[in-house]
Amino acid sequence: MSLFPPGKKRRHFFTAQACVLVCAIIVMTKAMIGGAINEYNMPFSTWPVELYVSEFFMITIYSVVFTLLLSVPLWYWFIGEQDPSGK
Repeated sequence: MSLFPPGKKRRHFFTAQACVLVCAIIVMTKAMIGGAINEYNMPFSTWPVELYVSEFFMITIYSVVFTLLLSVPLWYWFIGEQDPSGK
């Protein structure tokens, strides 16, 4: 059994993984940008470049980590154990 069998199962797994990544990016962006605006009492347009960069990397890293963590159950759901009879 290969890690990612060719065909529909693999395509569904990667599609679900992409959906999880988009959802994680949306949630992390709203949480981190909104939290920084509330914490520093600075509108988005007045942020220094360092704050943009740090927020971008935090959103990227957290989104990738959550996507990897949530990919484990997706892998079992879509690719998981194969039925030996081929059904």
